[in-house]
Amino acid sequence: MKYCPKCGAATRPNQKFCGSCGAPLSATPPQAQASWPPVQARRRKIRNIVVAVVLAVVLLAVLGVTGWFLFLRPDDTTQPAAASGESSTSVSGETTQEAGLPEERRLYLENLTATPGMTLTVDGVAAEYYEAEDGRLYIDRDLLTQTDMLLRAIVPDASDYQTTLALVSKPSNPTASFGTMTACEADGYNQPDESYLDAMVSVYYRSQLNAFNTRQVEDLRFSTDLNDQSWTEAITMGAYDAVAYDLEQSDMAYSTQGLGYGDGKVTLNVAGHWVGTNRESGAAESGTDYMTIQAVWRDGIWQVDRCVPCTEQDYKSGTLQLSTH
Repeated sequence: MKYCPKCGAATRPNQKFCGSCGAPLSATPPQAQASWPPVQARRRKIRNIVVAVVLAVVLLAVLGVTGWFLFLRPDDTTQPAAASGESSTSVSGETTQEAGLPEERRLYLENLTATPGMTLTVDGVAAEYYEAEDGRLYIDRDLLTQTDMLLRAIVPDASDYQTTLALVSKPSNPTASFGTMTACEADGYNQPDESYLDAMVSVYYRSQLNAFNTRQVEDLRFSTDLNDQSWTEAITMGAYDAVAYDLEQSDMAYSTQGLGYGDGKVTLNVAGHWVGTNRESGAAESGTDYMTIQAVWRDGIWQVDRCVPCTEQDYKSGTLQLSTH
């Protein structure tokens, strides 16, 4: 076999010009066998190797700088990034973590600002709260499992604690609006003022009428186990279900006459005015229940612990049927 004297490519017998480089092949003396691959191919291979080596060096340099930059970053890059437009901060006491709840699961907390060390409870149970992109705080709506749920924020003050409350009447409410701050202990305990007592007895009485309607003791709100037990038979046996109670038109008020505070308890007389429909005749009915109730601070919330009948005269005069001690 003959080879081109210029590029070393193999040639056929009687070929006049090299098919690879075009060099003339006539009258050329026989060549010693060329090595394989041809010189030109070897040069191309060498050039490719050099290019590959240069690219590898550049790539390693870039990766090295990037790795060094990531190593020097002060923040933790191990947490996955939240979806765009949904990132927010979850706060529970002093802890924070990335979170992103969809809009339909957010209950926004109005008139409340995140403060280091602040605790939020839902019916006395500590709950996480989140800071949205616009700075507003919110909680997971899945925590709202009943009507009339009480939210309490406990905020460290300069030398003590303060608390503020919000009542969510329905789980579908878009927001919960907090009231003014008042002094409290570390767990949120403080003596309930008039506005709190008014809300507490109203919620409790409507839940009691609802329990009469459903025959479900579990429907009682702001009620201790002792109070649940005392009403279990009357509720489950239907002692009060001759009337279908209208919860929207029924309410309870309390009298400041005889109002007494004890150690972690408050005793007062109340008047519950109910409206409903007679289940048998369909006639509209109404009436008033007079009671002495005693609420206690338990599990981070004020709850009705005992409830006994009293007369209208007792209600007006402030005569309590339960001891304040």
